[in-house]
Amino acid sequence: MFSLSKKSCSRGSYAGLLLTICLLLHVNFCSAQIAASPQKTSGVINDMLPDIITADTQDKVLALFKPPTSKSQLIKSDYLLLDSPPIATAGIISVHMMSEIPGTEFFLLFNSTPAIGEPSFLAAQAIPNLGKADVRVKVKLAKSTELTMIVRAGGRWYSVTNDVKIVTK
Repeated sequence: MFSLSKKSCSRGSYAGLLLTICLLLHVNFCSAQIAASPQKTSGVINDMLPDIITADTQDKVLALFKPPTSKSQLIKSDYLLLDSPPIATAGIISVHMMSEIPGTEFFLLFNSTPAIGEPSFLAAQAIPNLGKADVRVKVKLAKSTELTMIVRAGGRWYSVTNDVKIVTK
């Protein structure tokens, strides 16, 4: 990807070389950070993460936000996509979340009917440029459940649900 030789150093500008190295390191660091943490969160979510993780219902999580909201106040939207396999074996499954609502700030993914010992909150993803949001996460499920994706966009709350049936081998 990048090679350094004595010949290129003697002819080129050290400042330009340093800038190139810094840019390459920045790109590699950013892509490694995204790959290592697919559930990257915004400052708002990050500050509330300990409370979000310990909350056992969606309403308790939504009450943490300013202004607080509840599951009954969420707007169902056809501009959201929550794609997961309808039937899967217990374990890790891939979930694709997408929002075409302008100004999407972040996603929250919940397991509406978690098994004993499983959390209700599964994932959070910030959308830094407030544009079209497209996120893939992997979640672990032990029993059939209803997944709920909640999105905040333009100061309003939207949701979509999807059923996943877990079967035994």
